[in-house]
Amino acid sequence: MKKLLSATAISNPTWYVGERVIYHGQARPYDYYGAKDPTIVYYGGKYHVFYTGANQSGGWQMLYTSASSISGLKNAPRTYMSSIGESYFCAPQVFYFEPKRLWYLVYQDGTHGAAYATTTNIADPRSWSGPKSFGISGNLGWDYYIICDDSYAYMYNTPSDNSHRLYVRKTSLSSFPYGWGSPSVAISDTFEGANVYRSLADGKYYLAIEDMKDGRYYELWQSYSAGGPWNRVAEKWAWRGNLSYNADRWTTNVSHGEFIRAGYNQKMEINDINRVDFLIQGTNNLSGPYQQITWDLGMIKNYR
Repeated sequence: MKKLLSATAISNPTWYVGERVIYHGQARPYDYYGAKDPTIVYYGGKYHVFYTGANQSGGWQMLYTSASSISGLKNAPRTYMSSIGESYFCAPQVFYFEPKRLWYLVYQDGTHGAAYATTTNIADPRSWSGPKSFGISGNLGWDYYIICDDSYAYMYNTPSDNSHRLYVRKTSLSSFPYGWGSPSVAISDTFEGANVYRSLADGKYYLAIEDMKDGRYYELWQSYSAGGPWNRVAEKWAWRGNLSYNADRWTTNVSHGEFIRAGYNQKMEINDINRVDFLIQGTNNLSGPYQQITWDLGMIKNYR
């Protein structure tokens, strides 16, 4: 049996803030106020990014961009996801589901609540087929996120009942994307935007979730299973108090984002929790109507 490397998660790392790479207003009218909720994957020599735009009329729509480097995203074309084209669809997560040989784009919408679209070509934003329903009900809200192990797929989401809970449900890989069981509470006293990853350095699973008791920031939890139970590593793992600025001081909040993964499949693997490249939405000003907050997307990392 291969021995796992020791990689105990550092509870209060320094986060080095890089430059913004996707600004709001680059794909008007869809992102007039904000570019937010990114999901990112490296495949075929490019970084593929799907994200939410906040428009002037109160709607949320998804956009796509790609480039061969992170800095190249600044000037890459933005594409509205017209093949899905709902009036409200946002907060995407993308991965390649190997058992079906399909790319899945998981998101929230106004039709199904928990929705998905599929394609065989991630590089073509007009090739997605959707919206499709996961067939679930109860505890619906926002920020759906899926991770798989060798037997099951687990779906995490935060309900819209102001309970400050994170729920999880599961289905077998053979039944995916259907067959979801009843939800259970994964963690309490939190907010939204959960991501779960398996770290190759130590074999543990890590759950990063946004909270807002002191601005917007990320907690960190760990487990030996993709479905929990979860033990908290840090209440404030990535927050304004441990940000160090390499570029301009464009954000004092660490809000809805995603790690750059070691691969691109459904296992959501990263190399090491202590060497994370984190694409986040950020802002210095949280005042005013939420729809009109001017979010931009940029990179932070917890290593030099």
